[in-house]
Amino acid sequence: MTEEAKQDVMLISVSSRIPDFWTDQPALWFIQFEAVVLPQKASDDSCYQLLIAKLSKQVIQEVADLLASPPATGKYLALKKRLTDAYEESETRRIQKLISEMQLGEQKPSQLLRRMQNLAGKRIVFFETLLVLWQNHLPQAVRTVLAATALEDVEKLASVADKVMETTKPIEIASVSQQPDSLAEVIANLTIEVAELRKSRQFTRGNNRSSQPSRTRSTSRRGKPSTGKDKNLCYYHHRFGKKAKKCREPCAWNERTKENMGN
Repeated sequence: MTEEAKQDVMLISVSSRIPDFWTDQPALWFIQFEAVVLPQKASDDSCYQLLIAKLSKQVIQEVADLLASPPATGKYLALKKRLTDAYEESETRRIQKLISEMQLGEQKPSQLLRRMQNLAGKRIVFFETLLVLWQNHLPQAVRTVLAATALEDVEKLASVADKVMETTKPIEIASVSQQPDSLAEVIANLTIEVAELRKSRQFTRGNNRSSQPSRTRSTSRRGKPSTGKDKNLCYYHHRFGKKAKKCREPCAWNERTKENMGN
């Protein structure tokens, strides 16, 4: 097998082990790329071709001029530099991320610290400043424990933070899980109270309506307000007057009738 054929076989075998180019983390991608390719003792031209195969259409458009006229030697390093310059974030942007865009989320504290270390590199901020930024993203309970420790080893600090998070997280979850139940109970109690109050008001209004027409009808049937003499009438004559078909003693109706006839 010729040397050229061996290079072709090598490219096919290693290509599947390399992901497509990471535009958000080019430096890390090149570390992985070279970890796969360099042990194969690939030539500059082979590395260059393999790198191009891992670029998307958008990325190729960014470096189209270099691809159209590559240098005679050092093609791979030239393309690597162009991609790094184009997609590696500036120090200003990385500092901005460190200060305002890092969040703990579902990560462990140690995972967040490593992300911040990778973002900071070795020249952006002092390590002590990085630790302060990291701790500011941790829950208060974790910060309190870390402040009480005298550990200076960052790996041990991160390990302690992870253990505290594992201990306190179930408590926080239990506290949060109780809140909806408590809120639901309050809402249920308020709903019952409002319903009872509404029924009470409807009952009161119903009594007022039923009693008001009765008074009106009673007054209209009598034709005039009741007088002192009406108090001596029985129920039937008091309500129906001369149309009453019954009478119950004591009743002054007969006496009043006689008086009217005499007049």
